[in-house]
Amino acid sequence: MPKLFVTDIASAADLKAFVTDIRSEADLIVYETADEWAATESPIWCYTNIQGEADKTVCFVNSAFDADLIIFKTDVQSDAGWSNSAKSHLL
Repeated sequence: MPKLFVTDIASAADLKAFVTDIRSEADLIVYETADEWAATESPIWCYTNIQGEADKTVCFVNSAFDADLIIFKTDVQSDAGWSNSAKSHLL
């Protein structure tokens, strides 16, 4: 968790996410992995091409105003975590 399926259709998504380049604006600092067994916590995301295997469907939007969740991507797994834990119910 979470294993995510990415869609381009916002209305088909469980979650709309905006990727920011400014860490302090993010609700969640996300570490992306290709290893589904490593995605054991909400800040560690793994993507699947099979929608039925996904925990959630996500659509990446172009505006923070359209997003349910603003994320910042990190390359360091230990940096991943919630900046705004009030939105943790989304995952």
